[in-house]
Amino acid sequence: MDSVIVGFDELKWSDSPCIEKRLIRREHYSGEMIELPAARIRGARDGPQFAITSGMHSGEYAGILAAQELISVIKPKDLVGTVLVVPVISTRAFMERCMQLSPVDDKELHFLRPGNPRGSYSEMVIDTLFGIVKDSNYLIDSHGGEMVQALYPWVPVPMQGPEEIQQKSLSLAKGFNINHVELRRDESAIPPLCSAFLDAGIANIWVECGKNGVPSEQDVKIHFEGYIAALQTVGMLQGEPARPEQEVLEGKRYQINATFSGVWHPVIKEGDIVDKGQYLGKITDYFGHTLEEVHAPSRSLVLYYWTSPAINIDRRPYGYDWHSGLVSLLKFGG
Repeated sequence: MDSVIVGFDELKWSDSPCIEKRLIRREHYSGEMIELPAARIRGARDGPQFAITSGMHSGEYAGILAAQELISVIKPKDLVGTVLVVPVISTRAFMERCMQLSPVDDKELHFLRPGNPRGSYSEMVIDTLFGIVKDSNYLIDSHGGEMVQALYPWVPVPMQGPEEIQQKSLSLAKGFNINHVELRRDESAIPPLCSAFLDAGIANIWVECGKNGVPSEQDVKIHFEGYIAALQTVGMLQGEPARPEQEVLEGKRYQINATFSGVWHPVIKEGDIVDKGQYLGKITDYFGHTLEEVHAPSRSLVLYYWTSPAINIDRRPYGYDWHSGLVSLLKFGG
């Protein structure tokens, strides 16, 4: 069926088994319009509600395409409960081809908590998203390497709150065909939006799979098949969920940032295991003169590195250091 445009305050869903598609609009006090697409698939039998979201960072395309595929594949007659899909959260950024930060207010959505609809544009976006998914029991948020990030697929799992919620969250990660699941127990390492979901009793994970804004067939497949396995895990779809071999990791995270603006020359790749003190790359000036060298602080897994040579340490909107980032590492082994 065609999508229907509705105001956020007028959003209502059917009680009958069906597929509904809505463009949900909400006007910010600045006059900017927020628009979030949402598809709701209500099954033939009652059960939990499972939310799938993607496109928080507009160039992370693999999850967006996988979410679209999920909308087209799941049929109400095959479903127990309700699946709610928001395929593109940052629609404005998506259409303007902006990376990572909002083109309206330069804020990073993942690090905002809902509950402040009278705040900035991005705060209203997050509040609107939360209002759409808040009654869910489970949630998967899809991410991947932005246009200037070469990323190694992995699934971070927020391990906070009641043990039951933690285990439910971990169970959602088990069906993704990736090598590593990362348990995050430190509250400071869990994005505020994910913490808000946990506080609302929503078991949730975020999935990192994709590279340089290129939605490869394999990356889209990993997201999509992970959704299906998660729905099977919680009994909403028939079938035995996939359980690929995975390694569960816990360790200190390191994000190495430049201390000089200049040109970045990395010598590592995503997925590399680097030893303590290993040379990772250098920053040069425009003429190629070395300004600083970068070395690994410990034996670590390279989760992702910035592939853009352009590094600007003075570009720090709201203190966010994405423009000076060089390498993201996870301590590996003892």
